[in-house]
Amino acid sequence: MKAPEIVGIEPQNWFNSRPLTLKQLRGKIVLLDFWTYSCINCLRTLPALKEMWRKYQDKDVVIIGIHTPEFEFERDLSNVRKAVKKQGLEYPIASDPERFNWDNYGNQYWPRAALISADGEIIMEHVGESGYDEIEQKIIAELKKMGKLNSGTPLHEEKHYHHPEISPEIYAGSSRNEGLGSRQVCTAKGCEEYYDPGKHRRNVIYLQGDWKQYAEYLEFREEKGYILLPYFAREVKVVLSGTGLAEVLWNDKPLGKYAGKDIAMKNNKSYVKIDGSDLYHLIQNEEFQEGIVKIIPFSRMKVYAFTFG
Repeated sequence: MKAPEIVGIEPQNWFNSRPLTLKQLRGKIVLLDFWTYSCINCLRTLPALKEMWRKYQDKDVVIIGIHTPEFEFERDLSNVRKAVKKQGLEYPIASDPERFNWDNYGNQYWPRAALISADGEIIMEHVGESGYDEIEQKIIAELKKMGKLNSGTPLHEEKHYHHPEISPEIYAGSSRNEGLGSRQVCTAKGCEEYYDPGKHRRNVIYLQGDWKQYAEYLEFREEKGYILLPYFAREVKVVLSGTGLAEVLWNDKPLGKYAGKDIAMKNNKSYVKIDGSDLYHLIQNEEFQEGIVKIIPFSRMKVYAFTFG
């Protein structure tokens, strides 16, 4: 199958490269990697992609990351620029906020990769975060055919164990949330506050206080309240937006040894510093176990999704 051309990306939406087309790259092997910066599955593939770029960029192999937003804030070019720098990506990145190329390639999932031969044919497609060692094996085979490589050893990809009971990705916005565990109640302020019933089920979001649910996210409106979620996993990451400090608890206690890399301790309390729209690593356990993550937000903080590992 002939690979669809890269289309619809403005010159300013290219990072680490001038605008590229597959026609210009004919004679080279091209790996298109469809990703977005707040997707944990995508982020787990970046070490493999960076390693392949280091090994093959001078051997007629071009990697192009097609950044395709899942959430509205990922359409913002400044957010993408910040993410490219934060992740240390040096291969070409094309920001495609309108999803033109995502649609042309029939994509439905993040991440998604398409390997294109030197004559412009799709020779391998791949969905999901693992299996990039298999992509490299195919690249090595193609380079040998082209006489560009005599031998090569694919990267050793660490397999990510998927526990059968691990909590799924849980979205906060109304368009993909399957139901909140809290009901709205009437107070002197009106009938827009949520009440935590106190009994909780795994993988259900519970709210306390003045929240408003939009299609993509939940937004906290006032000074007192929280959001909590019972889960089963080793680690918890949350897509958050805003600017400020939010306290984070595990089973109603400061995180301590369970603190993820984005947690700071202050006065025996655990906080996440939110600085823009991104994926934040809150909890890290050594073993899979049940727990309840609770976030005490600041005004106008937004919660998009919980992801687990």
